[in-house]
Amino acid sequence: MTEIGLWIQTDQGESLLIKKDPNGYPDLVSLSPDLPLADFQAKKEKAKILYEQLTGKSYPHAHATTRQVLWDFLEVAIQHLP
Repeated sequence: MTEIGLWIQTDQGESLLIKKDPNGYPDLVSLSPDLPLADFQAKKEKAKILYEQLTGKSYPHAHATTRQVLWDFLEVAIQHLP
């Protein structure tokens, strides 16, 4: 099965992938071997921080679906296109 996600690279050099977990919620995967995300709570906190930094909005709610989160990230990405 093919998985689709959104790749984000931060100013600090972190490479992250946001994809949907089996329950439909955002799953954050670190693509930087030196910056692993240890557990579920660490992933959730990092996703929340990224969301608030990139969108300028509060994280929707604790049970926000991947669709909600990725849509907001895509809107930000589109604004940065030439």
